Amino acid sequence: MTSRPPAPARWKPAAVLAAVFLFGGVAGAALGHGVTLHHLRATFRRPPAEARAQFRLEAMRRRLDLTGAQESEIEAILAEAELERERLLAECRPGLDALRDRTSARVKDVLTADQRAQYEQFEAMRRRRPGPPDGPGHHHRGRGRGPGERRGD
Repeated sequence: MTSRPPAPARWKPAAVLAAVFLFGGVAGAALGHGVTLHHLRATFRRPPAEARAQFRLEAMRRRLDLTGAQESEIEAILAEAELERERLLAECRPGLDALRDRTSARVKDVLTADQRAQYEQFEAMRRRRPGPPDGPGHHHRGRGRGPGERRGD
């Protein structure tokens, strides 16, 4: 009759194997996360128009299984659309700036003197804080959106 090893000795190889598997999963997830963050940061360092086009193209790549020729053609289409977008925004900018100024004046009318002073400090800080140079949220007038701010704030 063969003797069996004690219970702890039987579970030791399984525990080591489970630990190695777990460590591999954690390391793989960390590596994937790091690669994704690196790619995202590289995209955000591009000018806003390029970053937007890159995000759209990446989404289409993931969902549509594009060929290389399709990617090139779509990239050209998106670049052309971004030029048109910039032209349209430039035409609208004076009206949007005027709307923002009118809205701010109306908000100030509702506030107390102390609140108005705090609001003006907040607005000055928000306007002074630029977005990343040539990145999302960066506007030609140096008025980017900060973390947590929505478009139109």
